[in-house]
Amino acid sequence: MRHQASLIDRLRMERQQLNRADRAVADAVLEDIEAATRISIKELASRAKVSEPTVIRFSRRMGCDGFSDFKIRLAQDYAIGRMYIAAERTSPAETGREVADQVYEATSQALASAFAQRDPAALEKAAELIHRGRRIFCFGVGGSSANVALEAENRFFRLDIAVSATADSYKHRVIASTADPQDVLLIFSVTGKPRSLVDSAEIAVELGASVVAVTDPTSPLAAKANVVVPLVAFDEEKFFYMPNRGRYGQLFVLDCLATLVGAWRRNAVAKKLWRARSNLVSLHGNTDSQPVGD
Repeated sequence: MRHQASLIDRLRMERQQLNRADRAVADAVLEDIEAATRISIKELASRAKVSEPTVIRFSRRMGCDGFSDFKIRLAQDYAIGRMYIAAERTSPAETGREVADQVYEATSQALASAFAQRDPAALEKAAELIHRGRRIFCFGVGGSSANVALEAENRFFRLDIAVSATADSYKHRVIASTADPQDVLLIFSVTGKPRSLVDSAEIAVELGASVVAVTDPTSPLAAKANVVVPLVAFDEEKFFYMPNRGRYGQLFVLDCLATLVGAWRRNAVAKKLWRARSNLVSLHGNTDSQPVGD
């Protein structure tokens, strides 16, 4: 069963896909979420400049039984989480305590958002392709996506998978052009728009290879992929010098994929991992609880 995102998350994620009237209702709610939990259907319809039946239909489209149920769920989400609705900082954090609080909050929000968007069926399809693929190529460009692609190589090679990673846009096209039906491209992209990634996905699919995209499900990259693991990585942080928190969502998805593949391959790789650990003892001595190669 697919788990739904919170109502507030869903409003944000689906807003662009709504028709004009429904988008007007969503905007009216998101403009003042706290007020929307208390106002009448008549007042919300007035704010959105739509009819009351439109508000009822919108509530049902959002998975609620009606407007009353919509307001209850909205109030619950507002009370439970501070994601995207907490007051923005008006000045940058400058002390150790403030920075720790701010970074922790940003990290928590990114992980909570990724968890809310999780699609178990897509994760299983993606993991199955990686598990059975002859070669796995991990692509990403820019900051977090390129680093996560490298981390994917690090996770999968120890599971006895032929895997490599690159952030080179020329290599993306070359690799895609030499792929065959047994190969898999695992592509990470927050926006799903970089030309080299979109073009490479299209080339690889045309040649019969499989493309797994961890990206915005409405993006150009998602449209080219065989399997889309949805991840809308909101980043509303106005202090540009802070690290991009979207990478925590990408790492969450990668951990899910690596854990699934590892579970399926554990019997086949157990002896090899034990042998690897034994050969590492000479580097640092015996550490029973230490991860392999860490």
